[in-house]
Amino acid sequence: MIMIQSHLIANLPDTPVYQDPSDEGLPIASVSKGSWLGVVKRQGDWIQVIGIDCEGWVKKADVEALPPLALHVVWTPGKPIAYMHLPHAS
Repeated sequence: MIMIQSHLIANLPDTPVYQDPSDEGLPIASVSKGSWLGVVKRQGDWIQVIGIDCEGWVKKADVEALPPLALHVVWTPGKPIAYMHLPHAS
């Protein structure tokens, strides 16, 4: 069982996701800016995450914290659940 500890959003247009906590190889996936990621584990400058379409490791500098109240779920019958970030109004 995977326990999500907290929520993040990707802050790069194509945030790379790696197989291991190392950027020596090619990314196994990428997620777009604003995409939800659930934190599974932290290791130095790396964070193990699970996303809607992938799981792996991202660099801490490539993501930002997402307060739980800013996380919204959208579901349309017949389609997968989608998570979205709604920024707070200034």
